[in-house]
Amino acid sequence: MAIRQKNLQEILSLHRQRYPLMEPADYGKLIYQNEYGPEHMISSPDQVLRRLTQEWEEAATGQNPPCAPSIEEIGNHLYRFHLTADYDPSIAAPLLARLFCLTGKQRRGTSEGLKKKLAVLREQGQQPGFPAPEPWLSGYIRSGCPALHHSEAFRQAYAPHYRILRDEYAIYFPILDRIEGLLRTGPVLIAVDGPCGSGKSSLADLLAEVFPARVLHMDDYYLPLEQRRPGWEHTPCGNMDLERFLREVLLPASAGEPVASRPYSCQQGRLLESRWLPPAPLTVVEGSYSQHPMLAPRYDLKIFLHCRRQEQLSRLRQREDTRLDAYLQRWIPLEEAYYRTWDIRSKCDLEFDNTDYFV
Repeated sequence: MAIRQKNLQEILSLHRQRYPLMEPADYGKLIYQNEYGPEHMISSPDQVLRRLTQEWEEAATGQNPPCAPSIEEIGNHLYRFHLTADYDPSIAAPLLARLFCLTGKQRRGTSEGLKKKLAVLREQGQQPGFPAPEPWLSGYIRSGCPALHHSEAFRQAYAPHYRILRDEYAIYFPILDRIEGLLRTGPVLIAVDGPCGSGKSSLADLLAEVFPARVLHMDDYYLPLEQRRPGWEHTPCGNMDLERFLREVLLPASAGEPVASRPYSCQQGRLLESRWLPPAPLTVVEGSYSQHPMLAPRYDLKIFLHCRRQEQLSRLRQREDTRLDAYLQRWIPLEEAYYRTWDIRSKCDLEFDNTDYFV
């Protein structure tokens, strides 16, 4: 799935509304972060963690910006992640430091790109009600466009304590933080369930990027057609080989053993060759039906993703195109019956609505 993005004009206007005491240097800092990300703030991972831990302790004793959300978009697939009391810094700080460093490695801005974006600020400054960026902007460009600090007025009014993160890291930080804490106790087995189009596969890919993980897909464990019972089209999980999944995947995975995954190919109508997956600190099972009562007791964490129905249909329309009717007539009704029959959503450990973040 693609991530929704506001353009720079929208970002500038939004921050103007949210922080009315912003000065030209604060807009410049926002644009600098939009272009370069946090690369200029990273010296070494150890120093990043030390400074972050100290700042988080200071933020916990002060007052967070009253007008800022916990994460706020700054454009170019980046967010400001504010240091709040919602997390335990002993767990969250090492995770945030890693994500901050990863973001810095993934984002490389240019001076040409920065100057083009500063030109947008100059144009925006001509709009009614927007503070004029001159003469500050011309002086900043003449000085070579160095990294910036927030103005004293901004610091006094809003007490900013944040780090710049890639959008997916910021959006899914509550989930990443929960897993980070569980991994302190040993290997972890989790399930990511939710309606089609809710982003289960994308989240699983992200988890495998952030943590040492092996990922398994429920789509690999369909029942062969000849083994399905009559009326399976109207029976929740009637198309799934849950017994084989439990036997071949969950039982060895929950025991910390290697897993020999044998995907079933609907196109070829047969089991494919086994994929040998060695033990890993994190095992992720993603897909609808992954939290069926036969499987649920084996997990350390059950995550449920969802989005509003209209958003789901929009995503499926883009993803499936000619197969959309099959989803509307068969697969979505089967999933909804599964969620109703076993009350899956209310039994999960962590629920996440990503409607407003993804397209």
